[in-house]
Amino acid sequence: MNYYQFSAEDFAADDYFKEWVCSPDSGSDAFWEAFLRDYPEKYYALQEGRELVEGLQQLHSAKSYDDQLTRIWMRIEDSASGHQKRFRSGRRHTLLWKAAAAVALLLAMGWLVDGRFRKSAFTTGHPETSSDAVAWKEVSNEAAHPHTIALPDGSEVILEKNSRIRYLHEFGDSLREVHLTGEAFFEVRKDPSKPFLVHANGLITKVLGTSFAVQARDSDPNVTVSVKTGRVSVYPGKSIPAADPEAKGIVLTPNQKAVFRRDKETLSKTLVDRPTMLTEDKLRPAFVFEEAPASRVFDALSRLYGIEVLYDEELMKSCSLTLNLSDEDLFQKLEVICKVLEAKYKLIDAQVIIYSNGCS
Repeated sequence: MNYYQFSAEDFAADDYFKEWVCSPDSGSDAFWEAFLRDYPEKYYALQEGRELVEGLQQLHSAKSYDDQLTRIWMRIEDSASGHQKRFRSGRRHTLLWKAAAAVALLLAMGWLVDGRFRKSAFTTGHPETSSDAVAWKEVSNEAAHPHTIALPDGSEVILEKNSRIRYLHEFGDSLREVHLTGEAFFEVRKDPSKPFLVHANGLITKVLGTSFAVQARDSDPNVTVSVKTGRVSVYPGKSIPAADPEAKGIVLTPNQKAVFRRDKETLSKTLVDRPTMLTEDKLRPAFVFEEAPASRVFDALSRLYGIEVLYDEELMKSCSLTLNLSDEDLFQKLEVICKVLEAKYKLIDAQVIIYSNGCS
């Protein structure tokens, strides 16, 4: 069974899942624990599916709600019996409506489950937290503005609207891990002995201490990691057993970003949309040149933005420029430089490639 494609309602309709929730044993515990290790981004769907099943169990103990219970179980069982047909015929929306109606009825009757998994709390304007039996803490934000979270190690997370993050109350001795759905900016405290890992919709970002942003909304087919300072390693969460997962990843430096296509599990690297200068304003030299060799101008670009500029040095050895581009951003600078030199540029693998026929 391809449980990776399951929603919360799909889990609640699955016989093996219901059996685990109602009567767990060592085999089923091991199976679902392994499933969450492989697909940590499915935590929330698994959590809500379990809550639905447990809620129905509690409802079963209330005799005054026998009729409602019967109707709800019938809807869930209908979903289970039609599950395989749904994936073949494309009638998913009908069955999801049935399960969703059951969820709505359950919540309307006020049955809240306080078990091993707990539904994350959403409020209007204020983030809330919840935790489960394994000391995980969850923070959700539906406020109109970002919310800053202090992690146990002193790192900070700026959580954007409609985003949520899950982490341990206390990090372990060798690793710091968080799980993100949505968007957040991380300012990670340096600790070489404890790598910091962000799990986000199938992509893992590993750092020792740096600042970076992650965009990983469920509705977005891509996951994006953009680096502001330091260096990060990003790689797909799924990997061959016993293999080094980072071997299939890429390393990002400031002004670079990685784009992970979730459907194909492919990674690409490019520059961020608006690269920033890496030096402080008071230390930043003016981008002013008078009859300067092109090589000096390209070297200045490389130092200011931390990017690699590739060009044919022999072909462009006689090229020179006189210009003042102190107020322009990186791409405006490149446009002007290339116009003066009658050249073109492309961005390939986060590098700037200059194409020119030389200067007479």
